[in-house]
Amino acid sequence: MRELWASIVQTSAARIYGLVVGIAVLFLTARWLGPEGRGIVAAITTWVALFGTFVNLSLGQVALRRLSGSDGRCLLGPLVGTLLAFAATASILGWAVAWILIAARSRGVFSGLPAIALTLGFLSLPLLVWEEYSSALLLAIKRLRTYNFLQLIGRTAGLVGVSVLVLGVGAGVIGVLLATLLGQVIIAAGAFAYLASEVWGRGQKIAAQRVELLGLLAGGIRLHFNAVGTVLFSSTGVLILNHYRGPAETAYYQLAVQLVGALMVFPQAASLAIYEKVVALGADGAWRLHRRVLLRILIGIVVLCAIVGMSAPVWLVALAGEPFRPAVEIFQWMLLGVIGMAFSAIMAPQWIVRGYFVQASALTLTVGIASFTTSLFLIPRWGLHGAVFAFLGTYFISVLANAVMAFHCESCARRDAS
Repeated sequence: MRELWASIVQTSAARIYGLVVGIAVLFLTARWLGPEGRGIVAAITTWVALFGTFVNLSLGQVALRRLSGSDGRCLLGPLVGTLLAFAATASILGWAVAWILIAARSRGVFSGLPAIALTLGFLSLPLLVWEEYSSALLLAIKRLRTYNFLQLIGRTAGLVGVSVLVLGVGAGVIGVLLATLLGQVIIAAGAFAYLASEVWGRGQKIAAQRVELLGLLAGGIRLHFNAVGTVLFSSTGVLILNHYRGPAETAYYQLAVQLVGALMVFPQAASLAIYEKVVALGADGAWRLHRRVLLRILIGIVVLCAIVGMSAPVWLVALAGEPFRPAVEIFQWMLLGVIGMAFSAIMAPQWIVRGYFVQASALTLTVGIASFTTSLFLIPRWGLHGAVFAFLGTYFISVLANAVMAFHCESCARRDAS
């Protein structure tokens, strides 16, 4: 238990630093760009993340499971090569679709977003896909520290880039997107360098293999609907709001979304640390330890949300500026959904390691479609509040679903113990 909490604290420390840097970038760009400029950045980065989620096919999580039960290195060379090749191919296809939509932006989904900024934003697409893959591989070979370090360096470079390009040069939205791209390049290149050294150090080759690709795709097709569902209820609110209500309201909502996401630093760190234990001990063998961590993290999240929610009118306006005061109420309402977000994040290792790809995908896709449909209905009528209502409904359902999963894990653990 102490070893697990030490891993959580270490991971949390790296994520807290990344969080501080991310929040600094968020508030600095809010002040320097204003609601309109911040809204454009929010819409573009959300679109790129959406494309990245669709094209990666969740192969990173499948690779993580394929490496479970061994020291994680016997398949490393073929998996690195196969995932690199697929990331390049998928990104080219994603670019082709994106550039077609960019060309038709005056009457399409990208309406109102500058073509140059969109093109620059989409340069990050292959880097996002590779980061998803490489982080899973590093986790599988017990190199979480390496990924944490790369995150630290990349986020720092992004902050420096934003300060120089936006404040120093006056590059505005383009400067923010360039700084973001710089940070992603550092993370992606660093991850590849470390994985390559691991592969070559053991006499293996980095080479794509058809058999590995087929194995990854077989699992990815079953699991990927889970990622699609997740992005439907995590990102489409920003995009629908931008389409119907414009950049300013998008900026308020996305600011609140990112602040709520910042509160997930401990649950996400716990999830990564628990993955290692679940892989090592098995889903049932690790459950009792997993359950104790789950309960303690959830209690801590409730206390944290109460504190930041009550003090938000002071610190949020002081940091983002008076033009962002409408984001305070939105943020306070969205705090009600953090318990569902934390519950879902900490339970994720059980779904994946147990191989419940189809069940997880069906559940998340159903919730995602419901959230998307609800957002389409509520946002044109109620704007920001409609987006919040759709968000809260989604995570209420998530709490119920993961509670059922927790009960199942408890039953399985007790049965094995007897």
